[in-house]
Amino acid sequence: MNAAEPDWLDLRVPFDDAARQYALPLLDKAARALSLDTERQVGTERQVGTERPLVVIDLGAGTGNSMRFFDRCLAQRLPERPLHWVLVDADESALEIAADRFGTTVRTVAAPISSLPAIAAKVLGEVATEVGTASLTEVGTAKPRGERRTAAAASPDSCDLLITGSALLDVLTREDLATIVETLHRFSGVGLFLLSISGQWRLTPSHPDDGVLDEAFAHHQLRESRLGTHAATVLETTARNTGAQVETSASPWHLEAPRDSEFLTRFLTERVDAAIEEEPRLQARGRAWLEDRWAQSGLTVVVDHTDVLIDATVQHDTRTAQLGTRRGEPKR
Repeated sequence: MNAAEPDWLDLRVPFDDAARQYALPLLDKAARALSLDTERQVGTERQVGTERPLVVIDLGAGTGNSMRFFDRCLAQRLPERPLHWVLVDADESALEIAADRFGTTVRTVAAPISSLPAIAAKVLGEVATEVGTASLTEVGTAKPRGERRTAAAASPDSCDLLITGSALLDVLTREDLATIVETLHRFSGVGLFLLSISGQWRLTPSHPDDGVLDEAFAHHQLRESRLGTHAATVLETTARNTGAQVETSASPWHLEAPRDSEFLTRFLTERVDAAIEEEPRLQARGRAWLEDRWAQSGLTVVVDHTDVLIDATVQHDTRTAQLGTRRGEPKR
C-alpha cells in the first residue's frame, strides 16, 4: 500500500461520501450476508443477551475516513452487533491520527497486505477470548458446568469477519488481492471495497489532449506491479474462482467548476503530474492543458469508480455440506 497525504484524504471526504451513496445497496447485501451467517452459526441456540461480535478490518485505513463511513452504516444495519474495528495501513502516522479521532477503541496495525491473514487470525482469536471471558462474568446467565463456555475454549468461529476498503484496490498488486481473497475464504468472511478507479472519466467540454494525458496517467498507475484500473476486475475474478459470490456496482464522482474548484485543482494537477512523470515529453502539453481547464468556468468532470462486494460465507456453506462438517468444527 502506498501512503496518501492526510490533507488529500480529508479534502476528498465529501466527494467520496457522495459517491458512496451509490454503494448503499451493496452495504445492505453485506449486512444481510453477515446476518444470515450469524443465523447459520448460532441457529436457535442464541446466547442470552449477546450477539455474535463482528470484526471489521479496514485496509488502507489512512486517517479513518473510510471507517467513519462504514461504522455509521453498519450501526444502522446491524444495530445489535458489537463491532471490533481494526485499521490497517502502511502509514503509521496516519493511523495515529485515526486513533485520536475516534472515541471508540480501535486496533491499529501498521503492516502490508501480506500480513492480513495473520492479523485476521490474531484479532478474531482475541475478540473470541474477550467474548468468552465476558460470558463467564455475565450476571444472571450461569449455566451448568458442562455447558459453560470458557475463554480457553473460545474459537475464532464465534466471530464474523468483514474486510473493507475505500479507494484502495488500484494501488495493490495481484499478490495483494490474492491475499485478501485467501483471508475471506479462510475465515468465511464478507469483503466490501469501494471507490476503485475504473479508468473511465468524462470531461465537458472535451479537449484535444484529454486522451494522451489519460493514457500516460493509466500507465503510471501500473508502476511497481500495481493493478491500477484493472484491480476491481482482477479481484472479482479471483474471488469467483474460490467459489465466493461477487457483485459490483458503479460509484462516480460528479465534479463541477467553480463549485468544486479547490478539489478539482488538486485532483487534476496531481493527475497531470503523474502523466508527466510517466511521459516527460508531455510537460508543456500537460501544463497548457491545465491552464485551459482553469479558464473553463463551466467545466464538469465525472470520474467512474467500481465497488466490489465479496460474500465468502456461501462458499463455506457449500464446502461444509460437501464435507459433512459438524457445526462448531474449526473453519479450514
